[in-house]
Amino acid sequence: MRVTVVRAGGVAGMVLTTTVDAADLDDARTETLRSLVAGCSFRERSGPVAPALRDGFSYEVTVDADDGSQQGVRFAQGTAPEGMHALLRFVDDEPAGRRETGR
Repeated sequence: MRVTVVRAGGVAGMVLTTTVDAADLDDARTETLRSLVAGCSFRERSGPVAPALRDGFSYEVTVDADDGSQQGVRFAQGTAPEGMHALLRFVDDEPAGRRETGR
């Protein structure tokens, strides 16, 4: 399983892409990642995906499962689907995560 989070916007308009691959994690962290993904809603919400807040962020979260399937969701800051905050925190805090910045 691989989880990719793209966060765009903010004051500087930066794009930060962080990817966490379960293959790079120990068994306990892999189980935590799987549990967090299972607790998330990946249904698209109606409404804008662009940040509603000035200098806010927009997010795109994609999960590539071991069986080759993929699920994802896009949302604006303040409109995260159920369970997504915990997953975002895990991905942001994971030392094994690969990070790329851009504009």
